Amino acid sequence: MIRFGPAGIPIQCDGNSTLEGVRCCKELGLDAMEMEFVRGVRLKADAAREIKKTAGELDIMLSSHAPYFINFCSTVRDKINTSKRNIYQAAEITHATGGRITVFHPGYYQKLTKEEAYKTAKKNIKNAWEKIKGRKIKIVLGAETVGKKSQFGGLDEVIRLSQELGYVEPVLDFAHIHARGDISIKGEDEYRKIFERLEKELGDYVNHFHSHFSEIEYGEKGERHHLPLGTKNVPPYKPLLKVLAENGYSGVIISESPKLDIDAQKMKRQYKKMVK
Repeated sequence: MIRFGPAGIPIQCDGNSTLEGVRCCKELGLDAMEMEFVRGVRLKADAAREIKKTAGELDIMLSSHAPYFINFCSTVRDKINTSKRNIYQAAEITHATGGRITVFHPGYYQKLTKEEAYKTAKKNIKNAWEKIKGRKIKIVLGAETVGKKSQFGGLDEVIRLSQELGYVEPVLDFAHIHARGDISIKGEDEYRKIFERLEKELGDYVNHFHSHFSEIEYGEKGERHHLPLGTKNVPPYKPLLKVLAENGYSGVIISESPKLDIDAQKMKRQYKKMVK
């Protein structure tokens, strides 16, 4: 019911292409992979078609992370146009690979109030979606929960976006939720409350959620950097897996730990034990 995979090509993989990464995930016993376009979309159409074919045959669920150069809260035309172009290119190539969701960081508050940032982001995302929809690109846009207090994209904000824009879903980065201070995640109770809220407000989403996981180093302003599992147990991963197993939720957990695929394997082994 839960698929596990790395954010990018597995570090245990000898190759360095997305296609080799997909094959390597299968060899490692994983069943998902997030393609990282964070510095720009460079994957070509021919390669995308081969990736789609291989991922389908190997039952690897693909997703992508759009470039970091996106700020839908901006009021500067050039920055808005760059944001639209980047998310369109990511969505287009993700669709070509057979991927379901393209993840993005929504933006920064800058000098806007939270409500002004929300309205600006919503308007710009809607405009970006028009081109994606017009080209018949079948994809979901994933608004990631962000890790810094200066960023737009708290848990409340991405849930609200999803409620008001049917083509946007939350992407739950549990380390970010904790580091930003949205919810101090200490154990099962916090994870249970998160998923109960998602089920109440977004219904079927809990049966196909998309998420990121790692431990995290953070300070007063939020996240500093991601950590491997077992470093500080912040946030803890075992209580999350227990809640998922006990409630029968379905979805994808992408490991953003520095030990990408190694920690994805670790989480999958633990989850299988809990399901049994």
